[in-house]
Amino acid sequence: MTDKGSSAVKSRCSSSEYAHGGDVYRNEVRLDFSVNLNPLGVPPEVISAAVNGLDEVTQYPDPYHTELRNAIAASENTDPDMIVCGNGASELIMAAVHAFMPRKALVTAPCYSGYETSLEAAGTEICHYYLDEKKDFTLDEGIMAYITEDIDMVFLTNPNNPNGRLIDDKLLQRIEHRCTECGTVLILDECFLPLTGARTVSGHSASNGTVPDVSQVDGGILHLRAFTKTFAVPGIRLGYIFSSDTHLLDKIRLHLPEWNVSRAAEKAGAAACRMLTHTDYLDDAAMMIRTERTYLETELTALGIKVYPSDVNYILFRSEPGLYEKLLACGILIRRCANFKGLDETFYRIAVRKHADNAVLLDTLRAVLCK
Repeated sequence: MTDKGSSAVKSRCSSSEYAHGGDVYRNEVRLDFSVNLNPLGVPPEVISAAVNGLDEVTQYPDPYHTELRNAIAASENTDPDMIVCGNGASELIMAAVHAFMPRKALVTAPCYSGYETSLEAAGTEICHYYLDEKKDFTLDEGIMAYITEDIDMVFLTNPNNPNGRLIDDKLLQRIEHRCTECGTVLILDECFLPLTGARTVSGHSASNGTVPDVSQVDGGILHLRAFTKTFAVPGIRLGYIFSSDTHLLDKIRLHLPEWNVSRAAEKAGAAACRMLTHTDYLDDAAMMIRTERTYLETELTALGIKVYPSDVNYILFRSEPGLYEKLLACGILIRRCANFKGLDETFYRIAVRKHADNAVLLDTLRAVLCK
C-alpha cells in the first residue's frame, strides 16, 4: 500500500464522523433522514426468510450462492453464471478494484466515496470529472474527453449520489462504447436504479416493463446492485454484480472470501427477488417516492432552500451552515455533504420517507430556520 493510501485509511479509521451517514449509535435519533432506504420498509416476507435462514446456522453457507443467484437471474432476466454475489456492494467494489488493480481510474465528483476508498487501498491514481452545479450536477458530454486509453477503470453511479440524477440513456451508451474501445473496465453502480421506477439495464429501456437480457445489451459492462436500498435492509449485507463478460466476473470471484454471504442473507435475498417478479412492491415504492419527493422539493423551495432535482429517493439541497447540528438537537439526522468532493458545508442530503415523517422534518426545518 502506498503512503497516500495508508494515510487515507488511517484518517478514515480515526475520524469521529461517519463517512456515509446513519450514525444512530452515538446520537439520540428519532428520525433518520441520512440513509436512503425504500420508504415502504422491509417486506415481512424478507424478514421471515432471514429468520428461517437462522435454522441453518449449523451448516456452512453455500459458497456458490446457488439459490440466490438463480433468484437474482430470474428477476434480472439473465443467466446465473453472469452473477457474482457479495457481502454488500462495498465488498464487491473492493474485490473488483483488487481483481484488476487499475493504475489509473476515473470517478465523478461529487459521488459516492466508497470507490475512492477501494482505489486508494490499491494505490491507484485517481482522476476526477467534476460535475457542474449550474447543470444540477448532472453528468454531461464533457466526461467523454476524460475516458482515454490510459484510464483502466471508470466508476459511474446511476442515479448519482448525492444528487440523485439519472444518466442520459444516449450518453451512457456512448460512454460504454468508449470504454470498450479503450479497454477500460466500466463499473455501473445501479444500487438506487430500481427505486427510480426505470426498469432498465445500462440505460436500455425495456418496453414490456421487465429488464432486458443483459447478455444482449451490455457488452461486458459490470453492473453493481444491492438489496440494501431497494428492500430497506442495510443490516443484511447483500449485493451482486452481473455482466455478460464472465471472464471479468471470474477475476472478481478470486478476490472474494469463501462463504461471504450468510445463509440468512441468501434466504432473504431470494425472497426479495421473488417479490420483484410476483408483487407490485417496487412499483408501489417508486410511486410513493415520486409523490413524496415532489412534496419535499416544493416545501423546501418555499423555505428559500436551493433544491437540486432528483430522480430517486433522496434530495440534495443547499442551506445555512450548522443546519445538521440544529436538526440533530431536535432528534432528526440528515446527511451533511461537506465530505463529498466538490461540495462544502452548505450542502445537505435527505432521504424521502413516508409522508408523516417528511411533514415532521419540514415542520422542524421551519422552526430552526426561523430561529
